[in-house]
Amino acid sequence: MMIYVAAGLVIAALVAMASGKVDPLLALLVALILAGILGIAPTSQLASGLSNAGVITVAAMLVIAKGIVQTGVVSRATWRLLASTSTAQQVLRRLSFPIGVASALINTTPLVALLIPAARQLDQTKRIPAREVLLPLAHVTTLAGSVTLIGTSSNLVIAGIAGEHGVDMGMLSFAAVALPVALVGAVVIYFTSPRALSGTVDTTARSKDWRVEIPVTAPAPAQDRRAATLGIYQTREYELVGIQRWGTTIDLDERIDAGDLLVFEATEEGIAAIWRTPLFGMSAQRLYAVSVSPGEPASLHDFERDGSLRIIAARSDRPLHETDLNPGDTCYVAGESEEAVARNPAVALWQTATSRAPQPAKTLVALGVLLCVIVAGSFGLVPAEVAASGGAVLMVLTGVITPRSAARALDPKVLGLLAGSIGLGAIVVESGLAGVMADAISDISSGTLGFVVVLAVATTVMTNLVTNAATAAIVTPVALRIATDMGVDPVTVLALIGTCVSFTLINPYSHQSNVMVMQPGGYTGAQFARFGSWILATCLVTVCGVAYLLLSS
Repeated sequence: MMIYVAAGLVIAALVAMASGKVDPLLALLVALILAGILGIAPTSQLASGLSNAGVITVAAMLVIAKGIVQTGVVSRATWRLLASTSTAQQVLRRLSFPIGVASALINTTPLVALLIPAARQLDQTKRIPAREVLLPLAHVTTLAGSVTLIGTSSNLVIAGIAGEHGVDMGMLSFAAVALPVALVGAVVIYFTSPRALSGTVDTTARSKDWRVEIPVTAPAPAQDRRAATLGIYQTREYELVGIQRWGTTIDLDERIDAGDLLVFEATEEGIAAIWRTPLFGMSAQRLYAVSVSPGEPASLHDFERDGSLRIIAARSDRPLHETDLNPGDTCYVAGESEEAVARNPAVALWQTATSRAPQPAKTLVALGVLLCVIVAGSFGLVPAEVAASGGAVLMVLTGVITPRSAARALDPKVLGLLAGSIGLGAIVVESGLAGVMADAISDISSGTLGFVVVLAVATTVMTNLVTNAATAAIVTPVALRIATDMGVDPVTVLALIGTCVSFTLINPYSHQSNVMVMQPGGYTGAQFARFGSWILATCLVTVCGVAYLLLSS
């Protein structure tokens, strides 16, 4: 009887999560609470996600990824690779491998977040439509992320559950299955995207009525280089109109030097784009949009009087130090903290416009920390969760990111979904539902090939309906049971699951990266599904063939 109750509870939770009308985290919490009240599983098992090694590793890797992104190394490398491109396929050729490697080492979400402004920059400067670039690269990051243990949160969930059953999943345990699939998927993406995602470039003129003044501080990547070679000379969102050196305007073709003041005309969206550019050596400050307090008109000196704020942009056609701002006007200021903005008497209302300016001086430190984590985890020097946690601490201790930034990197919803999904998996195991599901799969599959096909298809369908973490938590114990009964290698079976869990290719809401690129790329749900269906079909055939060969050898 309890198995039926557990099945009903799990199905109800999955339906609620797939409906889009109920917050997935709320659906998981309700299911766990009811399971505890009904005695389906011990409370310790329902809450085991809070201490799961996979969840701990994900939390630490979020901090490490934040540190890597904060240095601006990804955006700098991306621009250098794309400086001479002229077509979308050239972009895919140059970015697929480095972005794939990066997504196998850090969380894919910040990578996709950086690709969006890069794609917009290509759209603006080279007339390469963003829609032909964003979705293909997002799919590349998703497929490549499944190659390593730390590349995706679902692999860490699988490894955490497997460890509780005595199966050890190392840094490259998923690679034997996932790597061939990622390579095949990348080839299909490359050849199908031009026709499936062809679009037009937005040529709508935008009013550049904001004046932006950015100081260049040593050391800065822009030093001794010309604006035209840096990709900051002119886009649809902003245009460099002046370089001031010691109060004198110099030619725009001159090499940029430390101490120069770069003057831009920009749209309001262009202000944040300029701020996020990791070329100017700016201090680690956030950008805030502030409204001028009622009373007398404010000037630059009113905002900068105590030295805690600096005006970066205002609607003006004159130098900022000559600009008066009327009550209610908006300007953009850089500040050390929210407290510094709030206590300024010239500020009435304010909101954060974008994150801290990138800090390229810490690039080698951040990459060194990431390398240490990878080496320690790959060679089994310490458990993955210990290596990742140590790396997160080092990111803070070395000043790559502040303790506050590290805390902000710990996305409560992401971690809550992971922990709750593991609890949902505990319901499946403790109620005996895992055994029933394993027997059902064994009954409908014939031999090793049949088992592989059924498991791959079931996992793929589920991951496109609910979260990848929930799919991993439910399918993993079932697969372990079947692997034991059939006497096949459990590591290969789990690698099969980890790879299929990343096949979030037809539902735009099944993965956060998909959601992030929908609006910037102008995709519809139908276009997303059509493009992803070809990739999904090819990847499914590939993963079944690879897993069958490995299990049969």
